[in-house]
Amino acid sequence: MERERTVMTSYGDLFDDVIVEMLSRLPVKSLLRFRCVSKSWSSLVKDPSFIYKHIKRDDNMRLLIYCTYKNPYDTDPFNDLITYFSIFPDKTLTDLHIQDLERTMKGHITGPYDGIFLLSEDNTHINLWNVSMDEYRVVPGYNVRLPSDTRAHSSDYGLGVDPVTNDFKLVLVLTLWDENKQWTHCEFSPAAVYNFTTNCWRDVGGFPMGYHYRFEGADDIYLNGFCYWVVRRPDYYKEILTFSMSDEVFRVIEGPNIPQFLNYYESAMRPWMLGIYDDCLSILYSEEIAHSFDLWMMKGESWTKQFTFGPFIEIYQPLTFWRKGEFLLQSSDKRLVLYDSKYEEMMDLGITGLWFSVNILKESLITVREEDT
Repeated sequence: MERERTVMTSYGDLFDDVIVEMLSRLPVKSLLRFRCVSKSWSSLVKDPSFIYKHIKRDDNMRLLIYCTYKNPYDTDPFNDLITYFSIFPDKTLTDLHIQDLERTMKGHITGPYDGIFLLSEDNTHINLWNVSMDEYRVVPGYNVRLPSDTRAHSSDYGLGVDPVTNDFKLVLVLTLWDENKQWTHCEFSPAAVYNFTTNCWRDVGGFPMGYHYRFEGADDIYLNGFCYWVVRRPDYYKEILTFSMSDEVFRVIEGPNIPQFLNYYESAMRPWMLGIYDDCLSILYSEEIAHSFDLWMMKGESWTKQFTFGPFIEIYQPLTFWRKGEFLLQSSDKRLVLYDSKYEEMMDLGITGLWFSVNILKESLITVREEDT
């Protein structure tokens, strides 16, 4: 009994700190088994602070790849592309064999968001799947009232925890299509929040836009109670859209002091790759034909160019953050490589294609199973 009380004391206790640190290093399956050790361990595994401590660990990641390449045996120019969705099972990337995920997932796949995949039938019907915990939830459809002569054209998401209520939330932002203008509706974007505890959507009114923002890519970044997306205006000027999980308010903030290119091609060829580095919101950026790339970090309310990596012999486009000091890049001849900035080494991952995107699958304790009533 005394042992139980000791573990349940505040994290300020040295013994508790050691226990929490040890448990945070374990894989999800082990932590799920250890829930039965004590009530305090069971509560710890459900605690959002511990969940994100566990998610942030560098050894808690696997690499996902969406790759499209030309089928050398197909002569039909309209049907000669092949796309596959795969994962590197080896977390260390020492073993480079990949595992096909196409057969595992059905429907349109978005994510993962801190280990949670969104499997959608359309823009307003979503299912949640935590791969690590093998949990699945059918989310009720979002019944949205749309302006006349419009329909849902695309959807963007964010997932994180409300630091005030400790409840996990899913954010949905819809881009509408104007049937009369045959173009995206630029006056309003409906938005809603799905609450994991109540299992229902709540309309947060969307946000009237001074500009018609388009989301750059499908992925958000969650950090310290906020979701972040890179968005661009009609003139291709890029900014950062934020959403507070507690206040449920959208806000647009300026990005770093990076040259803005106000035409589609030049803007698209210089994407902002949003991520987290040293617990700060960060952006990887390179010029189209540059032999180096920059890492910008947001500290407080301002952006700082923290590092410049290179120059390299070849031209590389940064794709995403890997472990600390490591980045995934695409070479000019369409190869996927891992760059270790500490040792200044490039590692070819054996993936080549016309284009590909990469994402990080983190083992996650965010439960999507509905609580028994």
